[in-house]
Amino acid sequence: MSWFSRKINLTLVDDATGSVFVSSMMPPGELPDSFRINTTLHLGDDDWSVVQAEPETKAEFTKSGKLVLRLRKVETVSPKSLSFTQLDITERFDDNQRLGVDDWITTQPLNATIENPKASGLPQCDDDSEEVYRIASTLSELRESIPIPNDGVYCPICHIANVDLGKLRTPCPKCGRGLLKFGWT
Repeated sequence: MSWFSRKINLTLVDDATGSVFVSSMMPPGELPDSFRINTTLHLGDDDWSVVQAEPETKAEFTKSGKLVLRLRKVETVSPKSLSFTQLDITERFDDNQRLGVDDWITTQPLNATIENPKASGLPQCDDDSEEVYRIASTLSELRESIPIPNDGVYCPICHIANVDLGKLRTPCPKCGRGLLKFGWT
């Protein structure tokens, strides 16, 4: 009998409540080689994120015959229920980490990704640039009233952003409109 053909006792624990919700025997070959990286499991109709695995590797849990996974249910939020303090986003949350004060990055308008942008305080996709800038400026004023570390600036018309908050309300290098406050996260 091979080491990996033996079944292990798999226990799934809800991290929010601490209660066991599944305990069963399972072939180790049906599990990942390691839980050291972020892992999501699809159970029933829900996704669960592995918060902790004891032990972490297939070699360890195959040898011990036991694996306990602490899971947290992945909660999603409908974009329809969100409100925003800016009109654009970048592709990744950490895009600002690689930029210098003279570097600009392309942004994407949020209203192109949401079914009913007006319901979230965003302009319609076919609004003219004056209306888009008016809404963006109002949202920027709100964002400017909140001290948020590492904010930068952007132009909601040219769809560019920069990490230098000192450029706030200075002319956009492309269209000349005042740059507005931009959050990277």
